[in-house]
Amino acid sequence: MQMDDQSGRLLRDLAISLASTAIFAGAAKLMTVVVIPPRFATAPTWLLATTTLTAAMVAFLIARRVTRGRPQAFVLISAFTHTRFLASLLQELSRSLDRHGIDMVVRLPPHDQSGRIRSRQLAALQKRQHGYIGAFMAVTEPVDDGGELSQLARQMRIPLVFLDVRPFAHPTIYPAGSAFVGCDPEEIGQKAADWMARELTGRGRDDPLVLALGGDSQHGRQNRFEARLLELLPKADVQMSRLGMFDRDLAQDIVAQRLRQADRRGEALDAIFCTNDEMALGAADAILEHGRGCEAHRDLAVVGVDGTAEARAAINTGASPLRATIVQDTQRLAEIGVDTMLRLRAGRQVRRETLVPVDVYPVA
Repeated sequence: MQMDDQSGRLLRDLAISLASTAIFAGAAKLMTVVVIPPRFATAPTWLLATTTLTAAMVAFLIARRVTRGRPQAFVLISAFTHTRFLASLLQELSRSLDRHGIDMVVRLPPHDQSGRIRSRQLAALQKRQHGYIGAFMAVTEPVDDGGELSQLARQMRIPLVFLDVRPFAHPTIYPAGSAFVGCDPEEIGQKAADWMARELTGRGRDDPLVLALGGDSQHGRQNRFEARLLELLPKADVQMSRLGMFDRDLAQDIVAQRLRQADRRGEALDAIFCTNDEMALGAADAILEHGRGCEAHRDLAVVGVDGTAEARAAINTGASPLRATIVQDTQRLAEIGVDTMLRLRAGRQVRRETLVPVDVYPVA
């Protein structure tokens, strides 16, 4: 992306240089053929040449300014290093903005529980907001309705579009000029539970032992998954953990520990739901490593969330415990997010919350 931008700037500068050369050459040629009126005949030649070249230089600078006048949008994404989904969303956002002739300025603060780093960067954005036409932000978890984020959003004079995680509890709380674009966590949890119930029922398991692994946000996915699975399989034993932190290695360690624990108790873990694909891939790693010397968990199925390329590739092999993923379409999310920002900037009405439907991969 950076290389493409640099190449584009070089091509524009080359075009400007060629144009300015033509202007200078034309000015010089004009000096040789123009007939100077008698009243100006006494003006020194150097003065006429200087005037002509100055006009040419002004034209050159104006042309250069016009070509470098692309507007910019600010993007702040928290916990970027923890998920490939956000990396894909950022890439699609860049493509969508570029199609509208808008450059993207990105800030990727490290994951911090207190949110202080995020608050500092938002405060800096507020001071420099006149340099941007809009802003996008993905928070790690919902915030208090009267908290610092809400106050900063109210002080913004440019459109602010939240992505991925709902920032506020209710649409009526959003400050003017702000909106949310993302997927419904309850729809994600329900579709995961529906898929898993069909899988377990097909294996004759009406009293399965199921692990639901999540992190420090997106609790709605876990909560709806548990409630829906118990509606479909009332005898199921659903064990919840929120220690995975959306991290592959952490998930692998947690699942490996749970498998050893199940072995000691003479139990068999039947299925695992992870609230993102990174944790689902980690769970699959643990199952494959554990299963090399054990047949007890041979049919254990894992379901993830996001629909990342790596997760789909693992599912396609047919050899991975990762059997399905709930797909969030990052291209649609980015396109709707950019459209929402442009509509807000134009003073048009938009939905405070736009929820993009999710799909199950592979399609049954």
